[in-house]
Amino acid sequence: MANAPAKIGFPEFQVGEESYVRFGWYLSPKAYENGSDGAAFRIWCATEPAESGVCVFQATAEVYSNVPPEEIRREKVSLPVQAGEKVRLIFETAPGETDRADFCYWEMPSIGWKTKVTQKPNIGPNAILFTLDTLRADRLSCYGYPRETSPVIDHLAKNGLLFTDAYSQSTTTVPSHLSIMTSKYLKEFNIYNQTSNPLPGSFLTVAECFRGAGYSTGAFLSVNFMKDAWTGLGQGFRTFREGAKAAIDGEYAVSAATRWLAENHGRRFFLWIHLYDCHVPYDPPHPYQDRFVDLAGAYPPVLERSVFPHRDDQDFARLNQDYYSDRYDGAVSYADAQVGKIVTLLGDLGVAQNTLIVIAADHGECLGEHGIHCDHVSVYEQNAHVPIIFYWPGHVPEGKRITQLCENIDIAPTMLDLAGMDIPASWSGRSLVPLLNGREIGREQVVTEHADHMAIAYRTKEWTYLYQPSANKENQKILAEGWNVGTVGSWLARAREEELYNRLEDRPESDELSGLHSEVIGEMKGLSWDWIEVCNRPWQSGLIVQEERVDPERASQLDGLGYTKHF
Repeated sequence: MANAPAKIGFPEFQVGEESYVRFGWYLSPKAYENGSDGAAFRIWCATEPAESGVCVFQATAEVYSNVPPEEIRREKVSLPVQAGEKVRLIFETAPGETDRADFCYWEMPSIGWKTKVTQKPNIGPNAILFTLDTLRADRLSCYGYPRETSPVIDHLAKNGLLFTDAYSQSTTTVPSHLSIMTSKYLKEFNIYNQTSNPLPGSFLTVAECFRGAGYSTGAFLSVNFMKDAWTGLGQGFRTFREGAKAAIDGEYAVSAATRWLAENHGRRFFLWIHLYDCHVPYDPPHPYQDRFVDLAGAYPPVLERSVFPHRDDQDFARLNQDYYSDRYDGAVSYADAQVGKIVTLLGDLGVAQNTLIVIAADHGECLGEHGIHCDHVSVYEQNAHVPIIFYWPGHVPEGKRITQLCENIDIAPTMLDLAGMDIPASWSGRSLVPLLNGREIGREQVVTEHADHMAIAYRTKEWTYLYQPSANKENQKILAEGWNVGTVGSWLARAREEELYNRLEDRPESDELSGLHSEVIGEMKGLSWDWIEVCNRPWQSGLIVQEERVDPERASQLDGLGYTKHF
């Protein structure tokens, strides 16, 4: 913090390739008390130890604007310097016309550049990672669903490798994707929600590994709130494009990816495509929207509006879960069709035989189970169980189903292993390739977390143990106002602090057994104690109720999607 005018200089340092500075900026509420009329924020980049240089960022926080000046804005700005140059950054603030002291804040400035990753030359396959947001595994035909929702993905599974028992690390979009990209658990990078600070540059991503091996790297996302400046998900991608608005139909992300593929298929490439269509409001274009809806059906209103998510773009007027479940299946079918467009294009471009395709999801969706309607709060089976499918003709066994437990953090190591590349020793995930020939027996347990320490699930082959401090009545006294409405309220009205389910006999987790197996509860609690300790810390300190400063544009995007209305 500094009263304007002020200049804060960073010591001179040597930068690497494609260097950048990431930071936040805003005015303190004290500025208003002092009669401020706003302030200017500037960042200068000097290649000599001087108080001047090239201005790489300039903006003004105005008192009278549509954006409250005390709301934080987060930015990522490229530095106009070459690798190896020594530079100095100067952060400058200047008062408005009144020349009164203004309390200006720069938040967590950090400088980074392209990570140097030494890998083997790019002799491996191309690689495409699809993450289908909010896709529960059991709504895909290849996972046993009776409706034909996914003919393209079914084809990839039939001719590839499917993992039956794969689980996400988080049921929240941003941290789940960070976990996939970094092969790290949430407690390792300490980001649990959609609005935290971006991923530190010290974490190595799978995109950086591919790029270090000479691959072209591109990412095309269907939402706006996963901007690189806000999340750090762009690390390692030479091309990174988020959605033009809060959420777009998958065909637009696929269209942009198609153009990129046409330009980059002549060399090895790693492509990430994120599709958001399985997320509420389950509103894909015709004819997918009503593909599984019974147009002659009554769908009588049998629920209260309060049990559905709070969203700006849908009123859930039908008040019938069956209707929205049918709509969800249509959205799955639409997302599947978008995957098909890329699969067809690979054949047209002549690169299908040498392209590894991975199907994954950040989390699933509850469709009435556990009192949760059309949302993914909590860590129950429907929210945590996700698909993982690998397809690479001639290199991945055809039609093989692996039943061992695995996690989303295992995706990146497996991709590198199949591509013949070294797996970073710092990663927590493990390659799934040894499971193909029985050299390993898989994980003994998997872990899923929800939001800011609201719940964790610890699963073994036989049991699911849920630890949910948010269900504790004493803990609920310190939750922010409004926690007990909507899907969170509906969930916590039924939830217990500890729950136990027999995975072998009750995969949907419908028969809660904690009262019958106290010895199992004790054993599972002991096994998961490291996670419980981390989960308990903010509750014990009271930090669970602290509000974060959120970039106003990002807050607007999240508000429209219903994210900031639950934890």
